[in-house]
Amino acid sequence: MANEAEVFGLPQVLIDFKTKGTTAIKRSARGIVAMILKNEETDVSKYYKINDVSDIPDEGLTAENVDLIKKCLLGTPLRILVYTLPKADITEPTQKLAGILAKLESVKWNYLCYPNSTEQEQQDIVSWIKSERGNKRKTFKAVVANQAADHEGIINFCTGGIKVKTDTDSKGNPVYTTYTALQYTARITGILAGLALDRSATYFKLTEVEEVEQYEDIDSLIDKGQLLLFDEQDGDGVKIARACNSLTTFTTDKGEDFRYIKIMEAVDMITDDIRDTFKKYYVGKVINDYDHKMLFITAILVYFDEIKGNVIDRDGNNTVDIDEQYQANYAKLHGEDTSTMTAMQIRQYNTGTNVVLAGSVKPVNAMEDLKIVFVM
Repeated sequence: MANEAEVFGLPQVLIDFKTKGTTAIKRSARGIVAMILKNEETDVSKYYKINDVSDIPDEGLTAENVDLIKKCLLGTPLRILVYTLPKADITEPTQKLAGILAKLESVKWNYLCYPNSTEQEQQDIVSWIKSERGNKRKTFKAVVANQAADHEGIINFCTGGIKVKTDTDSKGNPVYTTYTALQYTARITGILAGLALDRSATYFKLTEVEEVEQYEDIDSLIDKGQLLLFDEQDGDGVKIARACNSLTTFTTDKGEDFRYIKIMEAVDMITDDIRDTFKKYYVGKVINDYDHKMLFITAILVYFDEIKGNVIDRDGNNTVDIDEQYQANYAKLHGEDTSTMTAMQIRQYNTGTNVVLAGSVKPVNAMEDLKIVFVM
C-alpha cells in the first residue's frame, strides 16, 4: 500500500511550485534585511524585529541607529532583523560580530548591512559571505562600503558626501546631514531588499538625497565593481548608477551576467525556491526511485514556466533533468559495466539517497543600455 504522505503530498509539490512561480515578483519585492548596529552601553547584545516604523522601540536604540533603521525602511523591505553590539568604547567586549554571524547562519534573510562597523568588521563580513555562499551554498548577500571584494554576493557601495535634509531650524530653514558610504549601506540594503524582480535598481531614484559627490570617470569605477549614486544635473535628482555587485573577475562558471544584482537575485530566488520545496516535501518523505525523481523534475519545469518573462528568459533554454553522467559514474563505482546498460537503465539506476539533477536557466535582465545608429 502506498505511503499516505506520498499519495497526498506529491500533488502539493506542484501546487507549491506553481504558487512560488505566480508570486515570484511579489515575493522578490519583500526581502528581509539583517542589520547589525553598535548600540549598547554595556557588554550585551539585543535583538529587534522591525516590520515598520511603529516597531521601532521608544527606548534602547540611539538616535543615530533609529535614523539608520528608518533609512532602510524607506526601501520597504519585508522586515529588518536588528542585532545590536556594544559600542566601540566598551573595552574587551565578549559580544562580537562573530557571534551575530553565527546566529544569522540559521536565520532566513536576504541582505546584510553593518552601517557603523569598523574597517576590519567590513572585511570580516566580506569573508563570511564568501564562505557561506561558496562552502554552504547559502544565498546571503551583503552591502558593504569601499570593499573591492570581487564577488557576486557582495555589493560594494562607494558614494560618500550624501547630503540629506533631516530637519528644519527655528527659522524654517532646512538642516542637512551628510552621510558616509558606510552609513548609507543601510539605505541601499533596504532598496535592494524591497525591489521587485520586474525591474533593476539601475536609475532607482533616492528622493531624499539632495547632493552626492561627483566623479570624473564614473564608468571606470563601475567597471571596478562599485555601486554608486550620481546626479546628472537634469532635474531628476540623485539615482543609483549601474546596479552592479563587486564581481570583476569572470570565468566560464561565472560570466559577466553574474555582475548584475538583478541576475543574482533571480538565481538566488530560484535556488531557495527549489531547495525549500525539496526540503519541505521530499526529504525523508519520498522514495528515491526514478518515477519520483521525474515527478520532482516535472514540478520544477512547471515552476520555470510560471516565472518566464520577468525572472527568466521566455526563449531561453530553461530546463532540468536527471544528470546522466552522474548516474553512469555512480553505477561504475558500484561495480556495474555501464557499456552493457541502456541509457534508460542508467537513468533509472538506484542512487541511494542522492538526487542529482542537471539543467540550465537563463535569467532575464532589465533594459539598461541603448545604442542607436542612424544612417542619413
